[in-house]
Amino acid sequence: MSKYFKTIVIILLLTLSIPHVALAVEPERPPKPTEGVESFYPDRGSSWDAEGITNLSASLISEYGCTIKNNGSNLSLTGTTTARYIVDKVSLTLYLQKWEGTKWVDVRSFAHSKSNIKSINDGNYIYSFERGNYYRTRAVHYVKDGSETDFKYSVSSYIYVN
Repeated sequence: MSKYFKTIVIILLLTLSIPHVALAVEPERPPKPTEGVESFYPDRGSSWDAEGITNLSASLISEYGCTIKNNGSNLSLTGTTTARYIVDKVSLTLYLQKWEGTKWVDVRSFAHSKSNIKSINDGNYIYSFERGNYYRTRAVHYVKDGSETDFKYSVSSYIYVN
């Protein structure tokens, strides 16, 4: 019995003397937003994923949308507003939004417009982020031709930045 007892004590001492490796534990994710659509991809979201493509045959605007991309150290926002033909004014305003637990809050906005053009493909607006949050982009698309105007709104799917 004493040999058995010594073996147990030696095993316990060896186990206790081995340094324990601390594993990096990722912080617990906050609950997912209750509004919007989660992206299919971990690093980018798009209004085409969230909303699909709409038939715009009766509109001045033929194509519009917005995207958000996590580049690892920052977020990149892009968007497009395309008219059916060259018009007096085309504009795009992009908003970076952050989920604040109960609602989406605009964190930053970027506006751009051009005259006598058909399309704005604008983007690569860069924003540094806070880890552990959900982000998305929303956009306002505007076209003016003479006295006729057209507005469209798009919202990307959201991504989690850890």
